Amino acid sequence: MKLELYSQPFCAPCARARTVVRRAQELLEDLEVEEVNVVQQVQRGEQLGIVSTPVIRLLVDGEEKFRGTDTPTLNQLLTAIARAGD
Repeated sequence: MKLELYSQPFCAPCARARTVVRRAQELLEDLEVEEVNVVQQVQRGEQLGIVSTPVIRLLVDGEEKFRGTDTPTLNQLLTAIARAGD
């Protein structure tokens, strides 16, 4: 499973989301994480309809299974990961 975190450098909610994602990655060694800076990769964000940050996408075999548009708690993120893997 791949987790994509769409963020901006000076976004406080993005910094909190980064911390939660790091914790999840520590617990789930197989979780692949990619952070996408939408300031540097504007076109990629636009193509996916990212209009605010942070956004977390969970992908299984390249297919989006979950999209969250707020800063999750660790429990919320782990639950989303478990459900996306079903």
